[in-house]
Amino acid sequence: MGNLIEEWATQVSEAELSSALPRRWAHTQGVAERADEVGQVLGRDSGLLIASATLHDIGYAPRLAVTGFHPLDGARFLRDEH
Repeated sequence: MGNLIEEWATQVSEAELSSALPRRWAHTQGVAERADEVGQVLGRDSGLLIASATLHDIGYAPRLAVTGFHPLDGARFLRDEH
């Protein structure tokens, strides 16, 4: 992963998931790896795909789980972050 959004996504996901939910973090890393493979065909847009894959389960993080619906909790967190 080379661009800033990918690096930020990895830092955030690792900080929120790796200690609290290590299996979820391992899953997230696997999804990001698959996105990287698929991203080879996207060229310049691959960074956004990889960042999205890396953040797709961020709403499971205990600190961020407000509603209990991880897509919504993740989206709310990301909205508030940027």
